[in-house]
Amino acid sequence: EKKSAMESAGKEWSKDEQKCRWSIGDDARIKDKADLWAKSQCKNLLAVYGQCAKDRVVSVAWACGKERDAYVKCLQKFSSEPYLSMLKTESINLRIAQMRQAKELEKAVK
Repeated sequence: EKKSAMESAGKEWSKDEQKCRWSIGDDARIKDKADLWAKSQCKNLLAVYGQCAKDRVVSVAWACGKERDAYVKCLQKFSSEPYLSMLKTESINLRIAQMRQAKELEKAVK
């Protein structure tokens, strides 16, 4: 039996959380958001790496290894699984709030 993304997260979900539809596309959007955040947080390290690589072709592989490694570690830190889980939880909580707001608006209109 195939589990949904929410079931595979390994926690108990409220009825509202269960109503939230989560898809592979949502996971991709969360990953994209994490990647953008990581790049924004690591841009100073990218600049250092870029400066080291400037005017180099082949020698960049060994001359700028430390700079490249620092940049890659920074990217990994800000796009790690705990960070992705946090973004997913925030997204689900936002959807729940939007669902509740829509229900309140429906009641107000009736």
